[in-house]
Amino acid sequence: MKFKKIFFSVFLIFCFNIFSNVNYNVFVIMDNSAKENVESISKGLKEVGIDSLYSKGYAIHMTLYLTEYKPEALKTIKETVTRIAKNTKPFEVNFYRLRKTGGNWFMLDAENNAIIQGLADEMTVSLNKYRATDAKVPDWAKSIPEKVKSFNLYGSPNVFMNFDPHITLLTPEDSAKIDAFTAKYDFKPFKSKVIGIGIAQVDDLGQAKDIIYSVKFKN
Repeated sequence: MKFKKIFFSVFLIFCFNIFSNVNYNVFVIMDNSAKENVESISKGLKEVGIDSLYSKGYAIHMTLYLTEYKPEALKTIKETVTRIAKNTKPFEVNFYRLRKTGGNWFMLDAENNAIIQGLADEMTVSLNKYRATDAKVPDWAKSIPEKVKSFNLYGSPNVFMNFDPHITLLTPEDSAKIDAFTAKYDFKPFKSKVIGIGIAQVDDLGQAKDIIYSVKFKN
């Protein structure tokens, strides 16, 4: 009887892993300029008692398209990313500000431009057909009609007109500590070159520690 219970439990876990959705984030990979600046910001955050996502081992990334898929879609996602990357040349983005959101996330914002917007749009159109259509609207977006509409159509509230290129430095943190950091940190805008595209399986907050797959652009 004990063996049957163990077997049944293992079977349920197996079924859950096979049939449950997976969050895959397709994002741009940047050169060392982005890493150096995130490291500097992270040191400053540490001084006010906050560990940044980077300090915790999370990957630096700027999302192009993040949604839920069935696990078996990964092969197709890789093929799509490879095809698009092979037809994209490196380009620059300008990081121009640090921003605390209303929910106390902390972002490093990049100026949108035609190249990264076009890349995000192309990725959304190319991958939308493979997404899991049973995904649920994130709680934070439920009260924003345009975000709900975007999610229902494309599996993400942050695409097309809602695309907002940024690096997430902190998921919700102590507001006063963030304010203490911004009061003393001398942020200087900088440029970084986008050199490739990566894929990562992410947690419920869209953050990843391990890059599953990456492709560099051709010069």
